[in-house]
Amino acid sequence: MIAPDAREFVYPGMPESSNYQAAFAHTFQSKSLACYNDLSCEMKRPVGSNKASRSLTGKGGKSRQILSLPILLIALLAGLCLPFQQARAQAYEGEACKDGNSEIRTLLEKGKIPGMTLHFGITGDAQRWATSFLKAEGMPPKRMPDYDVELDGDMDIHDWTCMFAAFRAFDKNQETAWAEGVEGPGIGEVLIVKLEDSSRPIKIRTGFALSDALFKANNRPRKVRIYALSPARSDATQIGLLYSDWQVLTRKEFELKDLNAWQTVQLPAHKPSETSGSFIAIEILSVYKGTKYDDTLISEVMN
Repeated sequence: MIAPDAREFVYPGMPESSNYQAAFAHTFQSKSLACYNDLSCEMKRPVGSNKASRSLTGKGGKSRQILSLPILLIALLAGLCLPFQQARAQAYEGEACKDGNSEIRTLLEKGKIPGMTLHFGITGDAQRWATSFLKAEGMPPKRMPDYDVELDGDMDIHDWTCMFAAFRAFDKNQETAWAEGVEGPGIGEVLIVKLEDSSRPIKIRTGFALSDALFKANNRPRKVRIYALSPARSDATQIGLLYSDWQVLTRKEFELKDLNAWQTVQLPAHKPSETSGSFIAIEILSVYKGTKYDDTLISEVMN
């Protein structure tokens, strides 16, 4: 159990390093459809006129004025807006974070797993980037008065369910954290992180770095095994990137210090994929015990 004050902390949306994750699903569509929801994109009002009109060139090169008819406008609006309003309402396709991904263990044991796919794009994807995560407790957040349910659906509730999911460990925010979600200290639990380059030094902020009190109250990883991973494929989707056919490039064990501060580790030489991205997996082998709770956390991993 993590301290109640930590549970009440207002977490941001999805990671800053990939802001599209919680918003991309509707942002790009709502922007591209702006003209369909605003007649000013199709017609301009002439100066001094209270009627929408446009100038067309008729036969013989003569200019003629075509006035818009109310009935025509109503039909035009009904025909254009209805399908796009439906698309707008259906734009958000995220889901709640529910369970971890057991396939990760198979990948680490066998060195490769052709069938495993990880999606990086919308709320809910975070649940597959770790073998487990701590479920959010208490009441979900209250919606703001201006919250657009039609546009955003249950995105705010879904984001809350992912409070301690994998993405929190690489969102460039030290005040959020991934927490394993099994009984006990989480020995053997694994977190996958997306990096700039796994062959470069890797910075890790263990424990719950939000405060010294929470850092001491919860477990911190002590010994870890870190794997460099590479997906054979990365494919763009409408709402993010899909990585598939994973393999292990190298691995090494490290003993981390019990400090609420950054630590740096370096994996053996390897060549990450230049096209599919760079990733590592962190497996918990032992922990520094917390004074109050038996949950193990990692706040941030980056390079």
